Amino acid sequence: MRVPAQLARRAVLSLPVPLLFALSKPPAYAADTFDYVENGVTKKLTELEARDALTKKVDAATAAGKGLDVDRRGQFNEKALFNEDFYFKFGLRPDPEEVANSPFLPPQGELPFAPVQRRYTGYQKYQARVIGGITVYNNDLFDAIKSSSWAAIPGLLEKGKKGSGSNAQGEGTGVAPSEARSACRAFGLFANTVLQSENDSGTTTANLLARHLINEAYLSMDDIAQAANDGNQRAAIAAWTRGKSYINQYIRIVNLPISSKVGDKFPLITADFFAPPPPPPAPPPEPVADAAAGAA
Repeated sequence: MRVPAQLARRAVLSLPVPLLFALSKPPAYAADTFDYVENGVTKKLTELEARDALTKKVDAATAAGKGLDVDRRGQFNEKALFNEDFYFKFGLRPDPEEVANSPFLPPQGELPFAPVQRRYTGYQKYQARVIGGITVYNNDLFDAIKSSSWAAIPGLLEKGKKGSGSNAQGEGTGVAPSEARSACRAFGLFANTVLQSENDSGTTTANLLARHLINEAYLSMDDIAQAANDGNQRAAIAAWTRGKSYINQYIRIVNLPISSKVGDKFPLITADFFAPPPPPPAPPPEPVADAAAGAA
């Protein structure tokens, strides 16, 4: 599969920082060459050679389902909740495990510095929405899928829409997003306060990864809504499980900078469609014979 020229150019334009590409920063003595590592061997490539190598990597990632996704993301990621994420900058869609093992997050790397006051302020502002969304996803949405209550899911996954004025009664015509959808936006806004500082000249790579996780979780909610519309429980379970993995990895990242001075760490989503059933209750203990009665 060949990547459209404009997408390939955009995907590899920001050299060099990719998560899955083994490309290091350009040496100070040669701004037009790059150290490219392949199979443990470092090669010095010109910009054109590096771009060609990266384009091939993007093609391979796309073929593996982890690269460009124009249908779901749009040509310039305009369909995503947060347009500027890791995918937008590098053309890659790492899964949660790959994000956890990236060189930009602990223990492989260090998180960007964010002052305690900035983290505390963000936590106070967004923690209720974050926890509310986690709770709805873990409980209400899970239960609706498990019981095939398809009529409940559109309300649980309402995206909302802006109002276009007032009606004859002076009421607004906008529709508020559901708690789960609203939480996704809160996820991103909170990440801005703990994975960035006002001194950063651009979005940090750790924050780009967090936004990517949020966007994938949001798209999984779209998949759940479609599966509910089709009455397809298997597809709904698969989409919910996928979304859970992306949300939980996001939570693990943002929990790292939440110290005791900031607040309590966020809970993970623990519901599981594939968990084994609980063991049956233990039988009641046998009655103990009265020793005195036995002696008589």
